[in-house]
Formats: sequence, C-alpha cells, structure tokens
Amino acid sequence: MDYVNDNSIDLSIEAEREVARTFMGRIEWEMILIGLGQFTIWVVTWVLVVNAIIPLFVGFLIALFTACNAYLPSHAGQHGHLSGGRKNLQWLDFWVGQISVIPLAQSHDALKATHLKHHAHTNDPDNDPDFFHGNAKSWLGAVRNVNVSFDDEGPAMKCIEKHMEEDPKFKAALEKGGAWTLLFYFAQIFVAILYPIETLLLWWIPKRVATSYLGVVFSYLPHSGLDSGRYKDTRFWTNKIPRFLNHSMQIHSMHHMYPRICHYDEAKAIQALKPYMIERGIPGAEHIPDKLRWNPVTYIKEVYYGR
Repeated sequence: MDYVNDNSIDLSIEAEREVARTFMGRIEWEMILIGLGQFTIWVVTWVLVVNAIIPLFVGFLIALFTACNAYLPSHAGQHGHLSGGRKNLQWLDFWVGQISVIPLAQSHDALKATHLKHHAHTNDPDNDPDFFHGNAKSWLGAVRNVNVSFDDEGPAMKCIEKHMEEDPKFKAALEKGGAWTLLFYFAQIFVAILYPIETLLLWWIPKRVATSYLGVVFSYLPHSGLDSGRYKDTRFWTNKIPRFLNHSMQIHSMHHMYPRICHYDEAKAIQALKPYMIERGIPGAEHIPDKLRWNPVTYIKEVYYGR
C-alpha cells in the first residue's frame, strides 16, 4: 500500500504521537521473567557443573545462552518498562535490571547512564558513548571496540569524561554503578581462586562473547554509517536470521523512535506507525512487511548500511 500518497491518513507529528501513546505504559512482564529466569538458570548451571552433575562444556553452552540474554531485561529497566512507568514499582526497574546483568558482571546504573546518553546523542562522535563500536568500519571492528571502549584508556572514555564534567547526575550514576563493578571484579577473582576453569568457561568467556554480540547486533548493524537525528540514526536491516534470535534488533528503529514502547510491543507498534516511519524517511521502513508479529524479518529487499 502507498501510505505516503494516501490522503486519508493524517501523517502529522501530532497524529503519529497519538498512535504511539496507545502502545505505552504497560508492565513488561516478559522481560521480568527473562531477567530473573536467565539468572536463575545461570546459577543452577554453576551448581550442576561444580557438583559434576552435568559436563563443563554443557554448562558453558548454557552460560553462553544466558549471557546473551542478560542485557535486554536491564535495557527494559533502563527505560522504565519493567515498572510500566509507575513510581511505586520503580524498584523493579533497578533490581530486576541489576540481577539480570550479573552474568555480564555489569552495573545496571552505569549501563543506564551511558545508554540514555546514547539515546540523547545517537551517532554523535563527540557525545554518543556507543559511537566507537556502533560506527566501526566492520563488524569485527565493532567486536574489538566494544570490548575496549569503556576501559580506562578506551575510545569512549573521552566522551564519558566530558559528560561527567557537564552532567552531575550522570557522574553520580557512574559513581554509584562503580560500587557494583568493583564488587563483580573481586567476586570474579574470589570465584576464580576456587574454581578457575569453571569461572573461565561459565562467566568470563560467556560475558565477553555476549558483549561482542551486543556490540554488533545492538549497535553496529542498527546504527553504522547513519547521520544523527531522531528519524535518521537507526535503520531496519536483515541478516536472514529470524528476528527473535537477534532480540528483534532488526526493528530497533522503533525503539529509537519511541523508547517508551516496550520491546515486545514494537512489532505491533510498527504495523500501526509504518506510514509515519516511511513519511519520516527512516532507513528501510518501506521494505518492512505490513504484518509483523513473530515472523522473521527476512524479506527486507535491501540491507541498509548508509555508506
């Protein structure tokens, strides 16, 4: 259907926002289950491996799976999806988010602070903390950069230091998150002394693989080579893999368009907002199927790299 030339549809920004609001405000129970569920599986895997109930290589595969699913619930908490925006339930955003990223040895507060700066300055080389892996020259470059960007001398630190100087709340969030980061640092050392091989295969390697995966799927493929701006900085894309195996990052444009829409409601929102997405010129929007539920997004005619 030629939505843009259909004069019966009001394509104004006001109409777009009115449609978008109908998908906002619910408690995303799916992410709560995933966050607590994957962490529980990770802990149980440790118990089973240490007690020689399952082989270490089986535990490694399970730990790898949980690590790759650890970030998304924290991401939902960062945007208030776990509480549905309700102040009396905001503890869910933090605690489920923090518990979920334990397999990644990360701080939910620090992740939230840098991620919100990413949303505010997507693809801005001076202000987007994710720019250096999101706009790497290749996916291998993204893997390399995401693993060093936030180190003391990493390429993102100049950007982060700039935000710390200009934004006291950002600085406070990173300092608060630093306590969790320090806790995980010593926890890994302690556990490694007791179970060195198990720590390597159940914690350290899975978190590195998951971090690399996130750098490619969450940052590089949706954002590389694009301009800054709400309707310009994120693309629809396909890699011929069913979208739920990529955490539906093929439709990440919806999240950057309206971050308050829950992850599991994005497909329905895209169906309703597709005319507006085409009108605004979001890269790849014209190739998204009219019906988008759990079906793989494998029919996009072209992969957009914006180069």
